[in-house]
Amino acid sequence: MEKQRLSGQLCAGIGAILLVLAAFSSSWIKGKHFDIESKVGLQSIDICVAGSDCESVSLRDWQESSFAPPGMGTYITLGTGAFYLCLFTAFLLLVLLAYSVGGKTPHWPVHPGSLTLLLSVALLIVGVLTLALHPFKVAGWGTGPGFLILGAGDVCALFGSLILGRSAPLNEDDWFE
Repeated sequence: MEKQRLSGQLCAGIGAILLVLAAFSSSWIKGKHFDIESKVGLQSIDICVAGSDCESVSLRDWQESSFAPPGMGTYITLGTGAFYLCLFTAFLLLVLLAYSVGGKTPHWPVHPGSLTLLLSVALLIVGVLTLALHPFKVAGWGTGPGFLILGAGDVCALFGSLILGRSAPLNEDDWFE
């Protein structure tokens, strides 16, 4: 049981770190045209000309420019949702980890492991929709490492929340209160 709890703690810690990295990654989508390399994150786009002259622009500002592709609003909405889901899931993973390391049982109306599990599944759906509905497909832009970091973090979050969510032994008296 101790090895199982330790592996759950490790998964929760790694998952929280990876989800924060995914939220702030500037390369969920990347592409290159005419010696202009672009990396799109959940909050901004980085545009580099000839590999050296780089500029970071928020997606909301870029949406109002004449260079923004149609469907940018959908990407911004889904990206913002994925951004906050990443951060909130990482926060709950850390809460779950703190309870587990401290040997305490949370007395919440809904167990943090259940909340983290629910948010991990929602994050997987929103993350995939963000990538699937991005408006840069017509330009041939593809998946960047930010989305892959999200996938790895989400898998760790799922395992961590499953293991730590059931790691505390149940008290039979709690069933009949």
